[in-house]
Amino acid sequence: MRTNGILRYQIISETGFNDDGEPIASDSWSEEIPCSIKTVTNNSKGRYEDGKFNQASYEILVENIPIYIRRIKLERGGIALGEYPVQGLPTPTTMGRVKIIV
Repeated sequence: MRTNGILRYQIISETGFNDDGEPIASDSWSEEIPCSIKTVTNNSKGRYEDGKFNQASYEILVENIPIYIRRIKLERGGIALGEYPVQGLPTPTTMGRVKIIV
């Protein structure tokens, strides 16, 4: 598979307990995983009261990744594309690859 980017997925773990005995969650990021990133949409039509923002969505193909991930960071060509929630469950495809839509 040709790769053109890097993916990192969020790892959530418990680091201890607060004063009430409830677990405290902390997050970290996985090692860099090579992936193929395809831009589906990327425009600056998003608007809010004081300005505008960029709207983007991507399809990512990756090999050997856990299926149950919720949030990822993308980088392509040394440029950070952002941090995105995963839309639905990642879909296994042929050849042992997983398709992720953000």
